[in-house]
Amino acid sequence: MTLDVLGVGAGESASVRMQRPALVVTLEAASVEATAGGLRAVVDRTACLVAPRRSVLSLAGSTPANRVVVLGFGDEVLGEVVRRYGRLGVERARLDRWLARPETLPRTVWVHEIVHRYAFEREALGEHDNLATRFLEEEIVKEVYFLFRDRDAGAERASMGQKYSAPVERAIAWIEAHLFEPCGMRELARRAGASESTLLRSFRHELACTPGDYWRTRRLDEARVMLRSGGASVAEVALRAGYVNPTSFAAAFQKRFGQPPSTERRRLPTKRAP
Repeated sequence: MTLDVLGVGAGESASVRMQRPALVVTLEAASVEATAGGLRAVVDRTACLVAPRRSVLSLAGSTPANRVVVLGFGDEVLGEVVRRYGRLGVERARLDRWLARPETLPRTVWVHEIVHRYAFEREALGEHDNLATRFLEEEIVKEVYFLFRDRDAGAERASMGQKYSAPVERAIAWIEAHLFEPCGMRELARRAGASESTLLRSFRHELACTPGDYWRTRRLDEARVMLRSGGASVAEVALRAGYVNPTSFAAAFQKRFGQPPSTERRRLPTKRAP
């Protein structure tokens, strides 16, 4: 199994041609927009993506410091999973058919744990072919197989990060993937698969705010990160966060964090003279 870890920051993009079918998973609690084989999807705490062989995987980051794991499934590990778990109904023809189409899958607790552990073994420990990595590789493929099988049987499993109703989860995923882009309530409701009134009511009931409130709050959170990074002025960050008037941005920032945005700039360490 191959392992690639791609860094895609806010406003950045990356693309790679798949030499083998792959599972795409974010490492942090972040969100990226991914496109593969004609499918455009959000990969985040609730969903991972299967990218078929020979497809071009494109990633676009919407939040800082996204790290995306791309796990390529070779014939050796696919064959070993079929051999070892054939008694449980694992079939190579079905596995190949499922891996040949781009599709999102729920990010279950087990997917989360084994992918993180595998990335740790490969990245932090530098292990590429030991008992631990071989076990984890087979478990990842096996879990993908049974996620597809359960879906085809009409028994979709819940994702690890699903906290809210499906429309709210879909709306949040869309907001996170398009944090600094304009989007009206009608478009957001369409993406969430609900009417505007239903989505508004669901947000108020489950998050105690409107979708617009949630969006503005998340932009302010990201604005604070940008200010602390020191790469842009307060005026530039304000514009990036959707505030044409820096005074309005400063007032919203003060209300959210209890201090003006200039305070975050002063947190930056000063450079010593040589």
